[in-house]
Amino acid sequence: MTMIVLSGGFLMAVWLGYPLLLWLAKAFFFTKLQKPVIGHDAIKVSVIIAAHNESANLVARIENIFSSRYPLELIEVVIASDGSTDNTRETVDGLKTRFGNVKLVEVFPQGGRSNAHNQAVSQCWGEVLIFTDAETLFDVECITRLVSVFSKANVGFASGVLLYRNADSNEVTQSVGIYWKYEFFLRKLETEIGVYVFGTGACCAVRSGLYRAIPPTGDVDFTTPIDVVLQGYFCVHEPAALAWDSMPETKAQEFRARVRMTAKNLYGTITRWGLAGFLTRPIYSFVIFLHKIGRWLTPFAMISLFFGSVMALPYTFAIILVSGQVLFYGLAIAGMVGAPIPLSGAIFSFCLANAGFFVGVMKAIIGRVPRAYKPISQVGK
Repeated sequence: MTMIVLSGGFLMAVWLGYPLLLWLAKAFFFTKLQKPVIGHDAIKVSVIIAAHNESANLVARIENIFSSRYPLELIEVVIASDGSTDNTRETVDGLKTRFGNVKLVEVFPQGGRSNAHNQAVSQCWGEVLIFTDAETLFDVECITRLVSVFSKANVGFASGVLLYRNADSNEVTQSVGIYWKYEFFLRKLETEIGVYVFGTGACCAVRSGLYRAIPPTGDVDFTTPIDVVLQGYFCVHEPAALAWDSMPETKAQEFRARVRMTAKNLYGTITRWGLAGFLTRPIYSFVIFLHKIGRWLTPFAMISLFFGSVMALPYTFAIILVSGQVLFYGLAIAGMVGAPIPLSGAIFSFCLANAGFFVGVMKAIIGRVPRAYKPISQVGK
């Protein structure tokens, strides 16, 4: 019975209680943060792209950046080529002749995206650093919206919204799209309350003076926001800063992406935030645990709930719980094989993500945290 109460309560707290708590806090205890001033004090911006063998994407990516409505003379693009063996150098040379403010930083041997970012930052002249990927595309107002957030002196980090070009291509992508809508809902509430401490790696920005070198197991979407908060500044989710990318389309890609992100994020968050962070910043620690760590621990709670329910048989409440879970996992199997049953695809996607969380947590525990980065198109290859 204790196992059922603890695991069931944990799942309710993470997936339902936490968003409800945020909504209540915003509605009754906090006022909405003042909106940033759009176009206020245009400043120099360095857009950093860490890339490994992505020359095929670079031309379209740079054209997209320089089609922004932000003053082009204030934009430089720094491409950190992480051990690339394709024609990245030749492609960048051609882009330099077209746009001027394009720089190549070659990193050998390949050391992972965090190392490439560290090398690139050391050669940037922007007052604001924007991080993105070679496969991502910005809305024409994306850079302006990200930079405008820094019109508030106490803001040190900003993250935009990543939309997906292939969101409706199949049930896996549709279900992942639902997950991200839920994620951005939480981020919006956390920003309005002033406790946001996360980011989107393909669409985020930081004041250059607040950037700290990222360890091999870190990344700009979770290490850098933590660094900003630890330095006494706020992080902001800017819903008007839009970018587009592709999400995993196959089961294998989705699973491996979840494993990689979970292992890196869990290990990197705990080591960077540290015991001092948990003790001296309890509210942020509460947010980090319920928003992220609790989500990664969800599969362990699901396993505990199932076996606790089985152990409580033949009590009536246990029969109901076991039957409900068997139905739930049966629908997941139906979704896996593509059966046309309502909700089965979404349930399978949820279970697939949690399988990735499980493996990722185990990898983080034993120290097998991946360092090299692969774009979505290369995941699973």
